[in-house]
Amino acid sequence: MAKNILVTGATGKQGGAVIEALANSTDFTLLAQTRNASGSGAQKLEAKGNNIKVVQGDQDDVPGLFKNAQEVANGPIWGVYSVQVSQGKGVTHDGEIKQGKAMIDESVKAGVKHFVYGSVERGGDERSWENETPIPHFQSKWVIEHYLKDKAGQMGWTVLRPVAFMDNLAPGFPTQVFMAAMRDTLGSKPNQWIATSDIGVFAKLAFQSPEKYNQRAIGLAGDELTSQQLSQAFKNKTGQPMDGTFWFLGSFLKYMVTELGTMINWFGSEGYKADIPELKKMHPGLLSMEEWIETKSAFTTK
Repeated sequence: MAKNILVTGATGKQGGAVIEALANSTDFTLLAQTRNASGSGAQKLEAKGNNIKVVQGDQDDVPGLFKNAQEVANGPIWGVYSVQVSQGKGVTHDGEIKQGKAMIDESVKAGVKHFVYGSVERGGDERSWENETPIPHFQSKWVIEHYLKDKAGQMGWTVLRPVAFMDNLAPGFPTQVFMAAMRDTLGSKPNQWIATSDIGVFAKLAFQSPEKYNQRAIGLAGDELTSQQLSQAFKNKTGQPMDGTFWFLGSFLKYMVTELGTMINWFGSEGYKADIPELKKMHPGLLSMEEWIETKSAFTTK
């Protein structure tokens, strides 16, 4: 009998990647959480696979979300993929922590067998446990990770810690300005990147082999590039470099958007340290930046 997995944020980048990775699996029924079960996003979700059931719910009411999920599944929830929105209109870091803790509490109460938490990389698999960083939306995830470790009890768990999303790079002015700020701060220091589709693959591995991945926290990255190497990757695949033309606006952006500036400064002073060679042993198909540009991005390739 297929095991029920509740996937939060199913219409977002991470949750959507988990849905994609597990779509049409005969081992799992995916309970895809969305705020609007009758919306176009929900219909697109259901069309992705014959094992997907949409669940209407909100992480501000986690008990209600679990009740709806259990009714839709007509049975117990075996696994949970938990990810919270950490930035945007109306989003607070306290709210993110409250939601993250509530998902853990309700999962333990419901007898969930394996819980996968989508967090963030903070300087290496061991270093991340102790390193809150000065970045508020990294700090909130540090708090939730420790809560999971302390409160899980008999529930199995895996923490996935992705680095910067390749998928946040999109054609247009904002990406150019962001990359100008990155180049201005990092210089020749590399930054790590991950395709969100690969986050979905690692979630799939954790659910397929829960004993192997139990009580593990894994930094996720697929490529490590300096700003110059990143620009060259875009030139190789699109014919156009990702240059720092808007360096003056990049500096303005960094200093006007405080949290973004704090994050970019941390990239320069410390930065991500996922173990890419080790990750490729677990997932040989891990995408490089050039592979992502060619196969997954919205950029027009040569």
